[in-house]
Amino acid sequence: MTSDYYIKDNADIEGQKLNAAKGLYQGGDYRGALRLYLDMLNSDYTYKLCYEIGRCYYKLNDFDNAEQYFTRSVKMENIKNPSFMFLGNICHKKNNISKAIEYWITSYSYKPDDETVCLNLASSYFSKDMKFYALYFYEKYLKYAKDKTSDSYLETKNSITEFITIGNDFYRKALRAIDADDNATAIQALEYAVKNIPTNFDINSLLGELYYKEKMYPDALKYLKQAYCLDSKSNDILKKLYSTMVQTGNISGSFCCIKRMLPLVIGNQKEYLEIIKTSKDIQLKLDKAYCAKHIELAKKYYDNNNYHLALFEYENYVLLDNNLSYEYDDIIQKIKSFLHPEERIIKTCFEKGSFYRSGKDYIKSNKYFSKIMTLSDENSSDYKLAKSRIVNV
Repeated sequence: MTSDYYIKDNADIEGQKLNAAKGLYQGGDYRGALRLYLDMLNSDYTYKLCYEIGRCYYKLNDFDNAEQYFTRSVKMENIKNPSFMFLGNICHKKNNISKAIEYWITSYSYKPDDETVCLNLASSYFSKDMKFYALYFYEKYLKYAKDKTSDSYLETKNSITEFITIGNDFYRKALRAIDADDNATAIQALEYAVKNIPTNFDINSLLGELYYKEKMYPDALKYLKQAYCLDSKSNDILKKLYSTMVQTGNISGSFCCIKRMLPLVIGNQKEYLEIIKTSKDIQLKLDKAYCAKHIELAKKYYDNNNYHLALFEYENYVLLDNNLSYEYDDIIQKIKSFLHPEERIIKTCFEKGSFYRSGKDYIKSNKYFSKIMTLSDENSSDYKLAKSRIVNV
């Protein structure tokens, strides 16, 4: 006899249940898999288990319970969690398109080369008549689709090609009209062009400029903002935005444009000092009550899934009062992850790929450099550098 207590380790039993549940799921027995997963909850309450339970309920068309467990999963782990994709699907089935987009774009933020997510986002934005985002994600879908021969791919490609061809035809017509000093015809042509290619920087910029010349400032602001969303480092666009906001009496908006110009002209001392002086003059005229409107606009844009303009207004609010940066930094970083996931992932892949390459683990390093080549444009320096670091093994 001994006083020791012998406690049975149930890790093997739980492992057997997990493997059995996975086998049942893969075999299409979702109820059987669900019973085993639910039985494991008391000993293994993790985000992965909640995700698996959610998947079983989803396959059984019990979307309320599926949503409950997917939500539990993302509360425990909100980075790289596949539950976001399913939550988007469920919201879409319930006709909550805006919420579906928010979930899907969260999924896109860590896996931008997921063709299904890109197509879902494109279709949903199209249904909301938000053509800028619709075209943006249709183009992403065409880039990342694995089957370039499917009906879905070919139909999308033909439609996008047609839109681009029509848009460029109207753009050339606008340029000819400008040469003939016929701004009215140019504006009309550019309006048709931008409807077909809303993601074209040159078209948006030129249309905004022409509306400004015609003193149609609200219209100018619309397209100059869209051009800024496409290239936030364009000092020329910021100057045009600043002038337009001055004309519309938007003091806080013009101040934010000036602040954004500063890092872009740091190499030009004269221009830098002029901007500093102008920003100080404007700051004296700022109306705090009007400044608060920026946060209202930011929330409105976010709720409507217009993440570029939501970011623009959140950043405006922080530019107006830097003390608020801590309060809005999380939402700003979240939106940035929505809009530029490839940049962040490419940077991480270069770091990890270089680390494994230096240790001569070429299989792992090739994995990261190949990922960069998938996410970047073939003509980009990132693509060329990653390709040069691939080692034949």
